[in-house]
Amino acid sequence: MNKFKGLTAVVTGAASGIGRAIATKAAGEGMNLGLVDMDLPALESFAGELEQQGVSVFFQRVDVTDAQAMQGFANSCFERFNTVGLLFNNAGILRVGGAWEQSAEDWQTMLSVNVMGVVNGVNAFLPRILEAGNNAHIVNTGSVGSLVAAPNMGQYTTCKMAVRGLTECLYLELKMQRMPVNVSLLCPGPVSTNIANALIGSFLGDDPDPERLAEVKAATEAADPNFISPQACADTVFDAIREEKFWIFTHPLSGHLHKLMQAIVNGENPEYSEVKFD
Repeated sequence: MNKFKGLTAVVTGAASGIGRAIATKAAGEGMNLGLVDMDLPALESFAGELEQQGVSVFFQRVDVTDAQAMQGFANSCFERFNTVGLLFNNAGILRVGGAWEQSAEDWQTMLSVNVMGVVNGVNAFLPRILEAGNNAHIVNTGSVGSLVAAPNMGQYTTCKMAVRGLTECLYLELKMQRMPVNVSLLCPGPVSTNIANALIGSFLGDDPDPERLAEVKAATEAADPNFISPQACADTVFDAIREEKFWIFTHPLSGHLHKLMQAIVNGENPEYSEVKFD
């Protein structure tokens, strides 16, 4: 897909971070926007900024874990824009901690948002996209954690590996049936977003002071050259859509993955090693 102008992009988790950057990029490409987030004030403010720039925006506060609400939003989007060209199932949350330290309720929350949120987005929009018969592209937001496990990231890694499985199956199914819909898995490395706050804040104890969190986050990102802006991530995403790539990496990871795959082929036990970007 090379031409975006006049098409519609739907983005979940659109009020901040990667979702906001993707929506901004889509607007810059001349697209209409359907935006979802739970933070209604932030979403309203963002939509207002876009509308002042002449962008046609439809937005709602929708919980992506609510299948009926997502169906309703999809119906409204198609009524407003007729077709959807790009679907970004991006909404997600992060918690850290030992795999045995999280309650069943915590697990359910993570799975509901990070996995079923993607499922609900696909179920709500893809049948209508296929019915329309137009070319389209779906991008599901995974993570480096879709491929690489790390200590104290059990919930997040489980979710993101599940998103990888869903996305690969969806890609293969659509290709086998020769449908005009392409699929990508976005696997971001370190990106300066609110979701990074959860990881950085975990080192400051429960309910860290916001000012202290901001200071530590700024210092952490300044000390780590791997952190990129959400805007840089969005640019990478749109380049990959143009090239019809399934895997979208914001950071080169081939060396680490070669080492990991060789260990699997050799039947070696898992061994923690810090992710090294090429």
